[in-house]
Amino acid sequence: MKKVLFYSSVRDKSLFYTQKFYQFDASILEGIGFQVTFSNQVIDSFLFWRYDIVYAYFYRKSVLVTLFAKIFGRRVYLTGGIDDLDRTHASKRKYDIQRILFKFCYLLADKCIIVSDSDYKNIKQLYKDDKKLSKLVVSEHSIDTLPYKEQCDKKNIMTSIVWMGTVGNVRRKGVDTAIKLFSKMCEDPCYEDYKFIIIGKKGLGTHYLEELIREYGVESKVSIVGELPEADKIAYLKESKFYFQLSEYEGFGMAALEAICALNIVIHSGKGGLNNAIYMDNGILFNIDNDFEEEYKNFIKKIKSYDVVKLQGCINDIMNKYDNTRRKKDLRKIINE
Repeated sequence: MKKVLFYSSVRDKSLFYTQKFYQFDASILEGIGFQVTFSNQVIDSFLFWRYDIVYAYFYRKSVLVTLFAKIFGRRVYLTGGIDDLDRTHASKRKYDIQRILFKFCYLLADKCIIVSDSDYKNIKQLYKDDKKLSKLVVSEHSIDTLPYKEQCDKKNIMTSIVWMGTVGNVRRKGVDTAIKLFSKMCEDPCYEDYKFIIIGKKGLGTHYLEELIREYGVESKVSIVGELPEADKIAYLKESKFYFQLSEYEGFGMAALEAICALNIVIHSGKGGLNNAIYMDNGILFNIDNDFEEEYKNFIKKIKSYDVVKLQGCINDIMNKYDNTRRKKDLRKIINE
């Protein structure tokens, strides 16, 4: 059995078992016949006799792992979102650093597996000649859609999933904006009896959100339930009617994809991967760069006229396109070429 060194520069290796994109890709690699070893240490790439290929996430420290693996004659496949290649999101310094790191990664890697159309467009701007992009392969992230095949009755609930370990992350994910938007929606008779459920591991960001909940006077309507077992999380999504993903930038948006498969109307920012057709066609855009009050006027009209029957009619096609079986076919083809 061939062996994969599955690398990402995470501080805590437990994230390999809790972050969905790691979990799903590792499971897929095992499903196509590889033994997967997780690593968050560059030095592991020196132990070339322990692996046949490298499968590395993100285009930063992975450049070192890629370099050493290639020196030892091993194949390397890079993947993951590339947030800092978006000029509208990243500072000039971050953009320039990421541009240099990506070009080194691309030069060394066997393939770069791009997970969103927005990342692909940003990469194309780095190269004048499309012929130089032969190593790029677009394969969007996927999920296990089976738990969403059977739907249930909806309740007047809105949801959002976020890691609340830092204030910075809940801001980046736009949950503070979601609370503000939810409180505004509650002034409308159509939504005054709705509840907002925030799911995810608690941390320093939780206190920041609790302060906002008090500030907007929605203590009786907003619940922070913390980290949940997968079945309980899915149960909330199935009962929910709306899902907030107002991120400042989103590499792809797997939680938003899960919400769509649970027949939620996704209220999103259109940033990064959220500009993909699946979100633009099936969700509602709330432009976080516009004046809030003016944008709300447009938003409330759109949400009241949204035809959920449209989403119900295309959900099977969405599940087929974004199920892990499709990503499995992609990776098998890419790695076996």
